[in-house]
Amino acid sequence: MAGNSTEVQGVNLLTNNSLKSERLSSQISKMILSEIQSGQLKPGDRLPTEIALAEKYGVSRTILREAIASLKNDDILESRQGRGLIVKNPGSRQAFRFSDVFETISMDEVNYFYEMRALLESEAAGLAALRKTSDDVNEINEALHEMEEAVASNSLGNEAHSRFNAAIAAASHNPVLIQFLFFLQSKLHDLAKELRIKTMTSPERALVVLAEHKQVAEGILSGDPVTAKIAVIDHLKNAAQRAGIEIYV
Repeated sequence: MAGNSTEVQGVNLLTNNSLKSERLSSQISKMILSEIQSGQLKPGDRLPTEIALAEKYGVSRTILREAIASLKNDDILESRQGRGLIVKNPGSRQAFRFSDVFETISMDEVNYFYEMRALLESEAAGLAALRKTSDDVNEINEALHEMEEAVASNSLGNEAHSRFNAAIAAASHNPVLIQFLFFLQSKLHDLAKELRIKTMTSPERALVVLAEHKQVAEGILSGDPVTAKIAVIDHLKNAAQRAGIEIYV
């Protein structure tokens, strides 16, 4: 096999030049997180020194620092004067991580995210129907027009879809909901793109999806929150079925 490698806790970490430091640091942060989730490291426990950790995982101190910085940013670890790195109590964390629930987001688990999207996005649409401004209406219509152009040109329309979703969230005028939907959609971006490729490459299916988005827009513009919510739920149920899964909402 080309390149050198180091075995760390049953995981083969490549150390050749083709592996970027960002990816390697991500693997190390996941290893540390795994030890926390399994109970090997408990809230309040102090981690070994930086030198000891770098030696344990077989990486440079630079890579280790990147991994530690990521975990500190996500409120998993904290630095305490005189004590070093400490595992935080999950109840005191201010950051939400999907990795607290899933190690990765896989197709086997995508139904949970469709359900979450249906619950949150339908409520956002309901609020948008009640609170929309003329600027919100213009933004929704412009995003919908971009989606129409994408369908006409047989393109995926990723930016148009993102703009449409963001416009609806913004029209809810709920700052907490807006930020969480932005976070959720950014985490699901790659997965959504993969599913959209399967949908938008079929002209007939792309027209169906476009019609569903038009129903959502019409529901919001009608000013009836119930109509808007139903349109979103119907769209996401259909989208889930197109992905070969079923959701209960």
